[in-house]
Amino acid sequence: MPTLVTIPFSHFCEKARWALDHARVAYREEGHVPGLHRRAVKLACGKAGSVPVLVLDGDGVLDDSPLIVRWADARATSDRKLLPSGGRDLDEALALEHHLDVDFAPHVRRFAYFYLLPDRTRALELMRIATPRLEHTMVRLAFPLLRRFMSRAMRIDQEHALRSRDKLRSVFDAMSERLGDGRPYLMGDRFGVADLTFAALATPLLTPAEHPLRRHTKAELPATMGDEVRALRETAAGLFALRMYRDHRAS
Repeated sequence: MPTLVTIPFSHFCEKARWALDHARVAYREEGHVPGLHRRAVKLACGKAGSVPVLVLDGDGVLDDSPLIVRWADARATSDRKLLPSGGRDLDEALALEHHLDVDFAPHVRRFAYFYLLPDRTRALELMRIATPRLEHTMVRLAFPLLRRFMSRAMRIDQEHALRSRDKLRSVFDAMSERLGDGRPYLMGDRFGVADLTFAALATPLLTPAEHPLRRHTKAELPATMGDEVRALRETAAGLFALRMYRDHRAS
């Protein structure tokens, strides 16, 4: 059975997890806390890298969420395919997925961490979910060092957080505009990779009730994020992402 190596609350990991679940592919998840995930990735890939990583049964390693989505989709039945079969539709879907991965997800992460990392209790609660007890003990003791490392590595400060806020707002606006013609999904009339990607990558902001980790914690986003979260939830794109979770995440 394949093993999905994750930081469980990561939005990129949720994208890969959702793709596997949607395709009804059996796998086991191996969760790690931030920072200590690097050792697990090195053991899986033989090189430093990020999560998610899907370790296949004697058949290599997939070390990026788009690769995992494609692998899962190749094993999905026809009624659960995320990717168009080819042509211009496939090119457009892949381009939109790439845009969200590169131009949206890092800004969501930075903006969320800017508010999360100062709140030690809430941050450690998220890092506790589905991770080894020893790792959580280690990160609890070393949290100030981890916070400093993450802030430096991802440029998590007020200036960059505000830039990221503006960037993610612009993506929400663009997705809302795309949906403005009444289409039910970003690519037309069928749930696909762009819909899954946008909804999954927006989860740190929208915290949908159907997210699989919600049952493990009662922790909420920092109150300082409240106004921004409420505003994004009320946009057409925010309502759309929440609908994707209601309609497609639990199935």
